[in-house]
Amino acid sequence: MQEKHQNCPVCGVGLNGERGECPLCGKKLENAPQTETCGIFPRIPVHVTYDFIFKISTFVMIVCIIVVNIINFVFIPHLSLYIPLNLGAICAWIIVNVGFQKRRNIPKNIMYEAVIAMLLCILWDKLTGWRGWSIDYVMPVVSCALVVFFFVMGIADRSRLSSYAGYFIIGEVGIVITAILLLMNRMEGVARYFGAICVGIGVILLLAQIVFRGNAFASELYRWIHM
Repeated sequence: MQEKHQNCPVCGVGLNGERGECPLCGKKLENAPQTETCGIFPRIPVHVTYDFIFKISTFVMIVCIIVVNIINFVFIPHLSLYIPLNLGAICAWIIVNVGFQKRRNIPKNIMYEAVIAMLLCILWDKLTGWRGWSIDYVMPVVSCALVVFFFVMGIADRSRLSSYAGYFIIGEVGIVITAILLLMNRMEGVARYFGAICVGIGVILLLAQIVFRGNAFASELYRWIHM
C-alpha cells in the first residue's frame, strides 16, 4: 500500500502519512480527517471549562494555605512547617492548572508537567535552605524518564515522531546539565551514581536515535525546532 503524500498549502513542506495539520507552520491540511488525530493516545472528552477548574483549584489552594498556617501557629509553633506546606499547595495548584490546559495532548502534558515539576523542585529547594536534592536527584531522574518515555513513544507511534523528537531533546537538555555537574564534581556520594546512570542512559538513547532513525529523526527534529 502506497503511503499518502501531502503538501502544506502555506509553507510547501512535503508530508508523508495521515496528518491533520502541518508540523512546521500548524496550518490545517486539505483533505485532513475530520476527527482530531491523537496518535495512540485516546481523545479525552471535555465536560468542564478551564475557568471552572481555575476557580475550584484556586479556592482549594487558599483554603489549604489558611488551614496549614492555623494548625502550624496554634498547635505546633515550634515547627516551621508552614513554608514547605504552603509551597506544596502552590506547586499542586500550578501542576493541576497546567495539566488541565494541556489535557488534549497527553505527550505534551507529560513534558510540561515534568519540566514544571523540575523547576518547582529547584525553587522549593532554594527557598527551604538549599540542600541540593533538586539538582542531585530530581533533575537527573526526571530528565532520564522523559528521554526513555519519548524514545519508546517514537517507536510505538511513528506518526507523531516530530513531536516526540522535540520532547526527547528537552529531556536530553537535563541530561547534558547533569553531565556538566558531574564533570565539575558538583555531585557527590549516592547522587553521583544516580547522575552517572542517568547520563549513560541519555547518551545511549541519543546514539540510538542517530544510528537507527538517522535522517528521519533529524528532519523531524529540524521541523519541530522551526515550528
